[in-house]
Amino acid sequence: MDKSNLLTPEERARITEIQDLLIERYVEQKHAVEGGNRTRAKEIEFEIKELKREIDEVKEWANV
Repeated sequence: MDKSNLLTPEERARITEIQDLLIERYVEQKHAVEGGNRTRAKEIEFEIKELKREIDEVKEWANV
């Protein structure tokens, strides 16, 4: 059984939204690193960790 079916439509939508945000943050982080802005890259790294944590929380609530 596909475990994503255990998520509500709202939970699936939030995970999709977070995944989109993660893609944006990874691209932004790459540009920051390439531009030599290590401080901004570290800030984005923190944002990425928080977004991943939120995905884990949503999945945990659904017992996935």
